[in-house]
Order: sequence, then C-alpha cells, then structure tokens
Amino acid sequence: MSEDFHFSPRPNRAAEISWRPWSESSFAEADAADKPILLSISAVWCHWCHVMDETTYSDQRVIDLINRDYLPIRVDNDLRPDINQRYNMGGWPTTAFLTPRGDILTGATYMPADQMAGTLEEVGRFYRTEKPEIIAKVLENRKKAGMIVAASAGTPEPGLVNLVLDSVESAYDATYGGFGNAPKFPQTEALLLLTEQALIRDRPDLMDMARRSLEAMGGGGTYDHVEGGFFRYSTTQDWSVPHFEKMLEDHAGLISALARAGLGDLLDRTTAYLDTVLRASETGLYGGSQDADENYYALDAAGRGSQQAPFVDRRVYTAWNAALAVAYLEADSLLGRPQLKANAQALLEKLFAERYSEPGGLQHAEGIGGQLADQVWGLLAAIRAYSAGLGADWLQLARSLAQHIDTVYGDTELGGYFDHAVSERIGRLEDRVKQLPENSIAAIALFELDALEGDPQAPHRRAGFRALESIAQLPARYGIMAASFARAYDRYLKPAVKVTTGEPALARTALATYPYAVIEPSVEKRVIVCVGTECLAPVTTAGALGEVVAAAAYRAGPRQPV
Repeated sequence: MSEDFHFSPRPNRAAEISWRPWSESSFAEADAADKPILLSISAVWCHWCHVMDETTYSDQRVIDLINRDYLPIRVDNDLRPDINQRYNMGGWPTTAFLTPRGDILTGATYMPADQMAGTLEEVGRFYRTEKPEIIAKVLENRKKAGMIVAASAGTPEPGLVNLVLDSVESAYDATYGGFGNAPKFPQTEALLLLTEQALIRDRPDLMDMARRSLEAMGGGGTYDHVEGGFFRYSTTQDWSVPHFEKMLEDHAGLISALARAGLGDLLDRTTAYLDTVLRASETGLYGGSQDADENYYALDAAGRGSQQAPFVDRRVYTAWNAALAVAYLEADSLLGRPQLKANAQALLEKLFAERYSEPGGLQHAEGIGGQLADQVWGLLAAIRAYSAGLGADWLQLARSLAQHIDTVYGDTELGGYFDHAVSERIGRLEDRVKQLPENSIAAIALFELDALEGDPQAPHRRAGFRALESIAQLPARYGIMAASFARAYDRYLKPAVKVTTGEPALARTALATYPYAVIEPSVEKRVIVCVGTECLAPVTTAGALGEVVAAAAYRAGPRQPV
C-alpha cells in the first residue's frame, strides 16, 4: 500500500515499512494482533519529514522493529487536520505511540535512527508488561478530555479585545518587525488585528507595526526574491534564515494583510507567484504547497533555470482555497485588482461545483470528508462573493452553508462548533474539539450574514455570539494566538453597518472608513447606509459617505447583547 503515501522525493526506504492508512480496519488489525500503533504524521512540504524518511525510516533495524512489533499508520497532516489536532506531539514529523484503541502512550517529533530503535524497543516492552497501568492511565485521560469543551466556555468580557491587542503590541519586535524572537512566524491574524484596530481606534502606530512587519518579511530572507512568495517561517529573529516551504494557507492571510496595509507592490509580486506556480490553469484552483529546497532557493534566476523546481503539492484543500478567494476579493475591494477578483470567481465556482452538496457541505479534499475549517471559510467566501457582486446565488449558498454548519457541527448545549462531523469514532476522534480560529472565523462570517439579512430576530448574530461564548475562556491563555477571536468579538461589540452600493470606489471609501462595513451590491448610483435594521438617508459622494459611515460606526456606541 506504499503507493498511497507520499514519501521524500529523494532516495529512501520508508516504503519498506508496512504502512496502513488511518481506518477502522487498521485499528481492528492492531487490536486483533495486540500490537501498539506507530502513528507517523507527516506533510508533503515538511523538510524534517523527508529527512526522517531518508534516515530513520530507511534504517534496517528500524524497519524490522516496526514491521515486527507495531501496526504502523501514516497520516498526511494537510489531508487530516482533525487527526493532527489530537495527536501532534509539537511539530512535524510527529511520531506517536498508541494503544490499539488509539490512546497515546508517548511520542516525539523527529527521531534519529538510533533513538528511534531504542524507543521502539522500550515502548514495545512497556506495552507488553504494563498493561494494567496503561489501562488506568487511559481511563483517566479520557475523563479529562471530556471536560475540556465545557471548561472552554464562558461569557466573553468586553476587555478581551484590549487584552489580546495588548499581547500583540507587547510581542511586537520594533527592531525587525513581526512578533517575538526565533523562530518567527508571520502571525497573519495578529497583522490583520493591527490593521483593523488602527482604523477603529484611530491609531496609525498600529498600522505602522503591520506594515513594518510585512515589509521586513518581504524584504528579507523569508521572501523569495527571484520567483516571489513567502517562505513558511524564519529560524532567526531578523527574518534572514527561513524554512523554505511555501504554504498556500499562509499566503491567504498574508494577501489580506498586504491589501489592508496598502502594500500593493509586494502584494502583486506575491500573487504573481501564486497564480503562476500554485494555480492550475485548467481548473483555476490552487495547490497546497511547494517543497522546501534550500539549495534551489539559494540560486539566482539563471541558476534556477537549469534546475528542476521544488515539488508542488497539487492537491486542492478547500479551506485554503476559500481563504485565498476571500483575500483576493479583499485585495480587489481595497486596492482595485480586477484580475484577482476574476481569479477568485473562477476558483469559487469550480470549488463549489466540485466539492459542495446540500447534505454534505464542503469536502476537505478530493475523496476526503469536510471539516469545520472548510465550512466556515467556504461560508465567508460565499458571503464575500455576494458582496463583490458575483451574483445573488452566493447569498443563498451562504444561507444553506450556515444551516449545514449549525446542523452538522453545532453544539446544541454550549453553542459553537466542533472541528469535524461525527462520522469516525476511531481513537481520539471520539474527543469533541472546538478550535478557536475556526469558531472565530465562523463568528465573523455569521455577523456579516446577519448584517446582510437585516433580520430583527438576528439568528445569525446569536449563533456567532454563541460560537465566541463556547471558547471564551481561551483568549486570556492564548495571548497573541487569540487574535482571530479579538477580530470576531470586536465585530460583535461594534455596530453592524451595511453599505448598499454598485460603485467600487464608494465601497472602497466605506471599507477604508470602517473595516467592519459589509457591502451589499446594487445597480443604483446612490448609496444607502444601514445600521442594524435602521437605514439612513441616501448619499451620492465619497465625502458624504465617509461622514455617514463614520457617524454610524463610531458614534452609535456598542451594540446591545443578544
């Protein structure tokens, strides 16, 4: 079955291990043989996963020990983020040792061959001789897992937005841009929070932080100055030494941040890379990543011309494509990029045609069931497609998808949404998990849908707020990593402003005045601004619109609770 798995593109013997897929039959086989499971979580783009294939998993002793004493299961992180969420041991590759029922015995990330061989022998011996202790520990851990969802819920305090913003400002690196020390990741949600709060609070210094960070990343070693595109992260504080993977997931947030920060030149160079390398011209859809290859990326343009470019994962991941469509539509609405709007339209039409069905929602990848991230990013993309004037059908799709999310992923007791549908009960997939980023994006999308619908009963607003309630205890612990929550919660606290216009320039004025404004397309030249269910007198000029939007957004005061 080795042909079902992706191994390092360089010579290795990892396929000689009898890898099984994550499936009920694999776990049943482990149970029948009474063998512990070796779970390897890797990724197509992961440099150290490739190294582990070439070294550890190519070592004869390791191969023999695994095939004799273990049931080896290999999982691709990008295909199964729900499995990664529950079993990741702190990075990729993840090396987890499980009971035949899927409970964790121990684990690590990268392990050299000698360490791996020793661990295989030790874990195998422990499993055979200490089963009563293992069973007791498993039962204790399962009880703890059942309490996590309830412990995360609560009532959000109004000061949470300030708390998270303070964390972002405290983490900001005034010398090199970005946040924290090394390793240094883009932290796109923190950048977006800065760009929004700069307008909301009339604090240009926050926008300067975002621009400085983006310019430092784009001007340093974390950017490919030959072919374009951002590398995944920097191993150094000054952005000089990157890990060379290029991820579609990262670029979606970066494009949004570049658009909101007004950095059009860097945005254009970056989207040129995405549209040339990751985009499949025959479908309009984007591949998930391009491999790391430090030797290739050290070459200039002439040197690269004679080399084979690093491998591109052509698999299409729904959440990442939908997020990129959101970013492209934002770039057009803020900076005027009609080609990006056209690419977003082609992407979404193909994506929904191939991946969406009324009973099943959006699939995650070809042949892989959907997860919450696919649904919420698809929902936000459908709403933005409608706002961009791509057709009224997108609003109906958004309504249907919102209903699907509520029905399939919703927690009827505590509100909010679980990360995957209850279709598998293998191992820790039985544990219900609510992730902060996905519930925050769900809330943003639902608040925008609420503004467009203008329903006095506000069902979408209530659902969005319950999503935030379900994870309200997390932001105080997450700090900068709760930036998406702060973005969503601030939208709840601020007025819902809908701007109905058919003029892109006037829509741009509204968004530049109030970043939470929701655009409703219209064929009329005049502009109507609505705050909640109350609509104001029409205006016809950018100056008048800016004044009306500012008055509606910044003088109306906070919204009342649902």
